[in-house]
Amino acid sequence: MRSAREAIARIEPIMPTTWSAYVGYLVLTGIPLLMALPSSARIDALSEPRLSMVPIFVTAAIALFTIYSLNFGPAHAKLRRSPQEIHTSLLGHVGFLMVLSLPYWTVFVGISGLPLARIAVALFYLVLYGSCWALIGLAIGLRWPSEITQFNIKYALLIVSVIGTFFALRPLNPFLVLSLWFGEGSLKEQWGFLLLAYGSLGAGIFLLLRWTATLLNKRDQDIIAEGGTL
Repeated sequence: MRSAREAIARIEPIMPTTWSAYVGYLVLTGIPLLMALPSSARIDALSEPRLSMVPIFVTAAIALFTIYSLNFGPAHAKLRRSPQEIHTSLLGHVGFLMVLSLPYWTVFVGISGLPLARIAVALFYLVLYGSCWALIGLAIGLRWPSEITQFNIKYALLIVSVIGTFFALRPLNPFLVLSLWFGEGSLKEQWGFLLLAYGSLGAGIFLLLRWTATLLNKRDQDIIAEGGTL
């Protein structure tokens, strides 16, 4: 219990290698949201073409959240800390990215007219999805030190995964799952699909935590065997 508290206490939400991710995410998602705001001259502008920017904001927010979460992983692979501290810091970064974007989603609630609870459950899925990719990024950073190799593997894997899950393992596709939450249709017939989606990500995070802990322990053992210090 004490080690868990110490790991949380050592979280640095903003590191030199990650602060630009926060800025980039807020800027790139803020632009379509700003364009989606109704005209100050017309109260009925919510039904006008500006509403077409709302899907662009949602798509950008999902895609960029995934990309930036993925990039947190290799940055944490460079840290010389215990697996628990690295995992806590990594997932903390994903959570902090979501916290920073909450004002945008609050505005989105007002524009879309969707219930706040529905948006909150959708964002929870996005955090789980981002956490999975952050851990995958950590594994990539540990297995392939070259940044060029990391770049190629990261984005090839991400592209194949997103495209592939449109046809198979559909509960793992964030665009399909979140389109249900952000749509106006009833979810009564989709609960099985949604439970599978959330359960799959939860299981994925558990397995990825175990796997990356093994990789981190092996890295530390190799460093000590070579006469280095942690």
